[in-house]
Amino acid sequence: FNLIMVTTHQDDLNIFKLLDSIDNNVKNIRVLLVVVSQECKTIYKSKNPLLDIAFIDEVKMGLSKARNIALKYLLQNSFSAEYIMFPDDDSSFDQDFFINFSTILNSNKCYITPIYNRGTKDLYFGKKTKENKLIKPIDHQLIGSPNQIILYNLLKQDIVFNEELGVGAQYGSSEDLDLFLNLYLKGNSFVFTNKLYNFHPKKVAAYKNVQLRDIIRRFRNYSSGFAFVIFKYKYFKLIPEYLIRTLVAFVVFAIKFNFKLSLAYLVQFFLRIQLLIHFFFYKSISNSKNV
Repeated sequence: FNLIMVTTHQDDLNIFKLLDSIDNNVKNIRVLLVVVSQECKTIYKSKNPLLDIAFIDEVKMGLSKARNIALKYLLQNSFSAEYIMFPDDDSSFDQDFFINFSTILNSNKCYITPIYNRGTKDLYFGKKTKENKLIKPIDHQLIGSPNQIILYNLLKQDIVFNEELGVGAQYGSSEDLDLFLNLYLKGNSFVFTNKLYNFHPKKVAAYKNVQLRDIIRRFRNYSSGFAFVIFKYKYFKLIPEYLIRTLVAFVVFAIKFNFKLSLAYLVQFFLRIQLLIHFFFYKSISNSKNV
């Protein structure tokens, strides 16, 4: 295959939109899509001769663990490919992605791409970035799971998701950044390209109908993953941004008279200080036990 895609889902809310967007648009390249279905039986037959789909039925588990099951399946069945990527179940693609994919074949590089709000060219996250920019850890705002296109030959040794991180895990985020850093620090180059992209549903009135305590719980869950990664890789220079972003959000939402979110971000600022202290002592204790 030219490209292997791995996705996972726990309901049928979005998965068929992803399947249709790939099935209807694959051109010029051979694609294998591996779908880990958790506690839901998914039946879908591709109409596209360039697309193969493999379904793995599993129990409900964390996102990173489910992706690792798919990676193990690929290794056990000795599939070969040039690239691998990890779209979410609510990601989608148009035909330009597959038509333009040939531009990166045989380049021996990994890539980061934009993610746009579905049906637009408005960025879902990150910022506008120049073509062929070398991506470094300082560019972490550009990095997600669905927009990393990774050389498949790295699978046997280097491509693995940390099962302590991600949705459904102990620390509910940053499995994507952890994967990037693991590969980057082993000498693999990541280059930004605007020629390839995928889509994600636009965030609409996020947290509007969510109670304050639930927002704070989500913020803590997300913040814990990033703090874990900071200490794991000793990227302490990211700490000022990690704290300042919450204070900026606190001020912005206060100016907009959204006092619920403003208060939530202020609480998150202190939660992040608490998390940094926790991981500082957690790492210190872990290191002392290893002496």
